[in-house]
Amino acid sequence: MHDHIAYAAGRLGAADSLPSLLAAAIDGLELVERAATALTDPSRGPVRPGLAAALAEATQAWWALSAAPSVRSPETGCPKRSGGVRETVDALSRFSLQLTEALVSATSRTLDPADRVACLQAARHLARVHAVLN
Repeated sequence: MHDHIAYAAGRLGAADSLPSLLAAAIDGLELVERAATALTDPSRGPVRPGLAAALAEATQAWWALSAAPSVRSPETGCPKRSGGVRETVDALSRFSLQLTEALVSATSRTLDPADRVACLQAARHLARVHAVLN
């Protein structure tokens, strides 16, 4: 999971246009959802309080951002690696913050109000994910 997060963070950092930034963000949100889903699986051990809320907020963030007219879906592919629950939660928390910052930054790259609203709504939900994971 850590490699997935590092890959997604690299895509956010390398995005040089609004469409590429939003595409990286939507994929990043899907990653946050997958990671939160895996972390809420009780068969992996005790579930950290708040992870269900993080999953719900990540889902809401994805839906909010998917409403942006400039969102397009790119191809993805990243390596697989597993890690401990604590390390995954920490990496997911840092990535959620990075993704929140990227979405807020994206609002300055567009003149379309619908893009701005979608980015800010998604950022709000992601900020909640970050808060729950900390």
